[in-house]
Amino acid sequence: MSDPLISVIIVAYNRREFIREAVKSIVNQTLPKDEYELIVVKNFEDAYVDDVVKNMKGKSLFADLISYGAKVTLAIEKAEGDVICFLDDDDMYSSWRLEVIRDKFKHNPSLIYYHNNVLVVDELGKSILDNSIEKTNINEEVFASTAEEKLASFIRYGWNLGLRSSSIAVKRGFISKWLNIVRLNLVNFDVLIFMLALLDKGSILHDPRRLTYYRISSANTSIARSEREPFTRFHKAIRYSFKHALDRHGLVTIASHLGLRRYVKYDESCVIGGIYGNWSRWLSKVVIDLMTCRSMTCLGSAVLGAIYYLNPWLAKRMVYLYYTRLSEIWGLRS
Repeated sequence: MSDPLISVIIVAYNRREFIREAVKSIVNQTLPKDEYELIVVKNFEDAYVDDVVKNMKGKSLFADLISYGAKVTLAIEKAEGDVICFLDDDDMYSSWRLEVIRDKFKHNPSLIYYHNNVLVVDELGKSILDNSIEKTNINEEVFASTAEEKLASFIRYGWNLGLRSSSIAVKRGFISKWLNIVRLNLVNFDVLIFMLALLDKGSILHDPRRLTYYRISSANTSIARSEREPFTRFHKAIRYSFKHALDRHGLVTIASHLGLRRYVKYDESCVIGGIYGNWSRWLSKVVIDLMTCRSMTCLGSAVLGAIYYLNPWLAKRMVYLYYTRLSEIWGLRS
């Protein structure tokens, strides 16, 4: 079987801090340059990035779109690769990641979804330990091909097999069928693609090797705990919760139509988004959903949502205090 051509998609929106390092990690791949292409989607100009893309005969797309899914869809429609890889503008690949991906898809014709573990780095690119992310690294290979096997892997590992876009690679033929759904996604692109891979025909593979450098910094829009300033941390958490809640509702809706509703539930971010969005009727669905979970996080989130119906001001105040004063004591989730 011939080697598959790989398309690497980098998406950036207003963030310039680390995109050059992301691009350099693609330039420095051990895979021959004629076996992959680079596509960058951004809403600003950067001389270095633009020159690299031009020299690699890649594609530089300008898109002033907020939705992550819309930007990715634009790139996928322009991609020529048989395999599509994603890279957030503040993350990086190990030098041999694309070579691994080429071999995995080459030797597994049924493979439609690939996922690998991450190594966490700080703003300077220095390796650090982040316990919350470390817990999501699955340190064994997971391969599933039938619908039963994929469902069993999901029940066992949950969303951990679908976290972080920079750890994902997919078959173009697979993702192209779902672009009308992908383009509507705001922030939860990674878990959406994972769920679609569970539903579609084809195999999924998790590689326990740490082939992606996942950066935690103040520029990360989804990780509030990286912010030291309390009020900035609070506002970032609320903004993300709004987008997350809308995306999660979409996931739940898709799961309901496809028979996976019992496995796909709302989460604590949906409660926060519902409280600060004053989505009273919708929030009741979230509370009921979380009451059926078994974890203390689910139960606590459900109680917080219930408090909103008794005293909206108190519920908002509790969220505010958590993100500004209590997060360092209890451990901030994001």
